[in-house]
Amino acid sequence: MTRISKYRVEGKVLKKLYFLMFEIISNMDEEERFAGIMEELLSSTEKIMIAKRVAIIYLLIKDINYLVISDVLKVSSRTIAKFHSIMFEGKEIKNILEGLIGNEKIKGFFEELFFREPGTYGTNWKSAWRQKFEIERKKIRGI
Repeated sequence: MTRISKYRVEGKVLKKLYFLMFEIISNMDEEERFAGIMEELLSSTEKIMIAKRVAIIYLLIKDINYLVISDVLKVSSRTIAKFHSIMFEGKEIKNILEGLIGNEKIKGFFEELFFREPGTYGTNWKSAWRQKFEIERKKIRGI
C-alpha cells in the first residue's frame, strides 16, 4: 500500500493539483507518451493497482463471475465486492467503460487475458489450440 503524509492538503490546493494532473494527462495524444508519463509518475505497484481496479469494474459491467475475476486478476472477492458497490455509486468510470464494451481492441484484450494456453493444467488441449488459432487469426486478419 502506498503511503501518504498524515498532514492533509487544503481542498483548494488539492483541487488545483487535480487540475494540473488532468491537464498533463488530457494533453497526451499518443500511447507511448502516456506510458512514459505514467512510468515517471507512478510506482510499479500503483500502476498495477490502478490497472486492476479498472479491469475489475469493466469485467463487472460485462457480468463476469467473481471467481473468474479473482482467479485471473489475482484479487480477493472482497476487493471485487468493494468495486462492485463503487460501480453503482459512481457514474463516471462506469459510463466510460460501458462506451468501450463494443470496442474490438478491448474485446481482443480480454479474450487473451482469459485464454488458457494449451498444456495448462485443467485445460482441454483441443479447444485451447482451437481458441489460440482463433485469437491469432483475429489479430492477423481483423475478423
